[in-house]
Amino acid sequence: MKKIIQQAFFQLRNQPLLSVITVLGTALAIALIMVILIVYQAKTADYAPEVNRSRSLYVKWERTVYDKKDPNSAGHSRPSLWLVKEIFYPLTTPEAVTATYEGGEVLVGTVGSDEEMNTPLMLTDAAFWKVYQFRFLAGKPFTEADFQSGMKQAVIAKSVARRLFGGAENAIGKDILVNFAAYTVCGVVDDVNRFCEFTWSEVYAPYTSNAIASEAEAGQTSGNNVITILARSTDDFDAIRNEVARGVAQINTTLGDMELQLMGQPDNFRMQLNRKFANQYENLNANFWKYGIMILIILLVPAINLSGLTNTRMRRRLEELGIRKAFGATRNELVWQVLNENLVLTVMGGLLGLTLAYLFLWLMSDWLLQTVWGATATMNASMVSPVIFLIAFGFCLILNMFSAYVPAWRVAHTPIVDSLNEKL
Repeated sequence: MKKIIQQAFFQLRNQPLLSVITVLGTALAIALIMVILIVYQAKTADYAPEVNRSRSLYVKWERTVYDKKDPNSAGHSRPSLWLVKEIFYPLTTPEAVTATYEGGEVLVGTVGSDEEMNTPLMLTDAAFWKVYQFRFLAGKPFTEADFQSGMKQAVIAKSVARRLFGGAENAIGKDILVNFAAYTVCGVVDDVNRFCEFTWSEVYAPYTSNAIASEAEAGQTSGNNVITILARSTDDFDAIRNEVARGVAQINTTLGDMELQLMGQPDNFRMQLNRKFANQYENLNANFWKYGIMILIILLVPAINLSGLTNTRMRRRLEELGIRKAFGATRNELVWQVLNENLVLTVMGGLLGLTLAYLFLWLMSDWLLQTVWGATATMNASMVSPVIFLIAFGFCLILNMFSAYVPAWRVAHTPIVDSLNEKL
C-alpha cells in the first residue's frame, strides 16, 4: 500500500496539471452528491429531540366525505381532538401516543417588563415528553397531573429564557405572558433544530390550558392536531395500522352520511415527508428513483471526463508500463496498479469534496437547509457522522471504477512493442 501511495504522489508531481484537474473534478462530483445525502440525513435521521423517528408513525391529515353519495363533497384538514380521543389515545399496541396542536405565532413577554417577542407556541399533552427526548437545561416538563388539571405551565426554549430572564436557571418558577395569559415556567429546553418538524417550537404548554385547543365536540372531525404514535418496535407498525383502521371504522358508524378517511395513514417518517399537504401525496418510490437518477448523472458526467484525463495520463506512461510488461507484469497487475494509483487521487478528491460539501451547506444554508414551511434550519450533529464518511468513500470507489477501469484495461491489453513505441 505504501508503494502504491508513493507511485501516486510521484505521478502527481510528474503530471501536476492532469492530477490536480482529476482531484478537483472528483471533489466537485463528491461534494454535490454529499450535499444531497447530508441534507437527506439531517431530515430523516434519529436525533434529539426526535430520537424515535425510526419507530414512530404519524397522522397529519384527515379527509371527511360529507355525503357518501357524493364522493367529491369532501374536505381536508388536521385531525380534531375528538378523533384523537376516540381513535388514537385508546390504542393498546403502541408504547405511547401524543397529540400536538399548532398554536401559531404568539406574543410572549414578562409581567412588569416591556421585553416582548413573537414566538411559536406548541400545545400538547404529557406523553409528548415520553415520545420526544428533549435536553432540559433547567426544571422539568409539565406532568400528567398538570395536564389533566389544565394548569398553565410552560416549557420554554433556551433562546426565550435568555432573552426574557437572562438564562435558563433564572426562568424556573417565573411567569410569562402568552398572548397576555399568565403561564408559569416549569422547564427550559435546548433550542430545537427547524428540521424537527414535529417538535420545533419555543414555548410548549398543555393543550388543556387553552379553551380552543381543548375543545372536543363529538362528530367534529376537522381540527388542528398532529398525532405521533410511538411503536415498541417497527414490527408493530402493521398491527398499529390495523388497530387505527378498526377505530376509523367504528367512528364511521357514528357519522351518519359522513365518512372519515385517513388516506393510508399512519405513515412512517419517510412516508410522511412526502405528505406535505392533505390533498397532495408524492410517490415515495418515484422520489427515490428521481434522486437515484440524479446521483447517477452526477457520477457519470465527471466519470466520463475523468476517464479521458486518465487515458491521457496513461498515454504518457505507455513506455513505463510496456517495460513492466516486458519484465513479466501481468495484465491484471497493470490494471490493479492503475486503479490503485487512481484510487489515491479519488480519495484525495473525496476528502476535499466532503470539505466542500460542508462549506457549500454553510455558505448556501438559506437555500440548501430550507424546511418544509420555508424557514432555514441550522447545521446539526446528524450532518457529521461515520455513515456520511463511509458513503463518501463508497462514491470514491464507484467514481474510481467508472473513470479508471476502461483506460487501465486498454493499457494492459496494448502489445509490448506498441507500448514501448508509445502507441495506444
